[in-house]
Formats: sequence, structure tokens, C-alpha cells
Amino acid sequence: MIMATQLRDFAYFLSNTSRWELEKAGVISPGPSGDTAWKRFNNDFDVFVIKLSAEKLGALTDMISGYLQVCEYSREQAAAAARRVA
Repeated sequence: MIMATQLRDFAYFLSNTSRWELEKAGVISPGPSGDTAWKRFNNDFDVFVIKLSAEKLGALTDMISGYLQVCEYSREQAAAAARRVA
């Protein structure tokens, strides 16, 4: 089951991920050949995902998983720090 914090973190991923990060991960092609994919990522994410090859879909999945893990780790660290202060 997805938790509210994960959904929010995913929304942050969508709004904070830059084109160069997607290019670096191999999710979209660099340069003008990636313009359509970049526009679709921002404006029509569901179609963007559906049109990805298996390899690129795996790369995107890895990016999202890593992002969500970092967010969860950050929340855990913040909670631990708050407990130490209290």
C-alpha cells in the first residue's frame, strides 16, 4: 500500500527532477532528440511512462526508488534528531 508521504514524495520527484538528471540516467536522449520526451515528462507523465522502452522504464524506476529512499531516510533522521532534542 502506498502511504501519503510516499505519494507526496513522488509528486516532489516529478516537480523537482531536471532534464539533465533524466538524460544522465538514460531515461531521455540528450539534446534536441529528447525535446519531445522532456515535454511529455512534464505535461503527460502517464503517456511518457507508457511509451518508455523496458530499459528506460527500469532506469526511471531506479531513479524514483532512489529518490523515495532518500526522502524516507531524511524523515527518519529528522525524527531521530527531534527525539534527541526533546
